[in-house]
Amino acid sequence: MGEKLSLEKIQRELSQHLEPGETLLVCGYGAIGVKSCYIGLSDRRLLLNERTLRDESKGLEEIPLADIAEAQIKKPRLFPLDMYLAGLLMKQRRLWIRTHSGRRLEITLQKLLPVKGNETVAERIMAELQARVPGLAQSS
Repeated sequence: MGEKLSLEKIQRELSQHLEPGETLLVCGYGAIGVKSCYIGLSDRRLLLNERTLRDESKGLEEIPLADIAEAQIKKPRLFPLDMYLAGLLMKQRRLWIRTHSGRRLEITLQKLLPVKGNETVAERIMAELQARVPGLAQSS
């Protein structure tokens, strides 16, 4: 069996796709719909590395920072009656991104024990985008 999921593994995998002089600022593990992916933000682009059920790479998608028009963090809409599920959902965040070309992405991130700090990845990506993308729109 392959290496277990960890923040170090995600950093190592995404770093292989960096260009010379590019720096990986934030990374984590999330999902776009039902597709699992490694998410990384560099000083130049957003990296989305879709994963298989065996945690193997299915390809890299990249979005240049200059193409990001709007971003926001959303909390879960539903509040279940089950307190256990409510606790899990409270730790979940959705990072919503719209590009200048009109593409919309909704990336779900949540607390994962093997990936330390994964529950704060959405906030850290948002803070970096606010600092690095002039004129970034933030809808509420």
